[in-house]
Amino acid sequence: MRRRSIALAAALSTITVLGCKDDSTSGASVSFPNLPDALIAGYCIQGNRTPGQSISGSVATTDCPLGDGSYFETWRVRVATTGSHRIAATSTFDNVLFLLRLDSYTNTSAQVTTIAVNDDTDGTNAVIAAATLQAGADYFIVVNGFGATDTGPYSVTFTRN
Repeated sequence: MRRRSIALAAALSTITVLGCKDDSTSGASVSFPNLPDALIAGYCIQGNRTPGQSISGSVATTDCPLGDGSYFETWRVRVATTGSHRIAATSTFDNVLFLLRLDSYTNTSAQVTTIAVNDDTDGTNAVIAAATLQAGADYFIVVNGFGATDTGPYSVTFTRN
């Protein structure tokens, strides 16, 4: 599992434009500056969220692919105040969570830092129990299926500890 997580984190850190949908919404008391359309598509960004807002979707074979044959969706998150946060996914498939910090970007690519990766903390569900997020920074919560057949609906809780 560890070798796979490192490989997936490396793949996510070098994504350039592919193609996906966007259904962005803004969170309360946190502003989300616009990102280039190519970046939204390349990371399969489904929307913007703040702690406590619902996150749900469905990983499908029409979503963004990784080189290992699995698929993923991404949620852009921001926090109003710096602090520790918990991210937990639930689904009927074997999911993997990635938490990435967006360091810089251009119209067609991004530099990200992997903050945390988790697989199977709670059965086949991933949990990032405590990650310190900085106010004003952009983060990506990536929901990934462990393998090519790991697709379906999911929900993610994103809360302050």
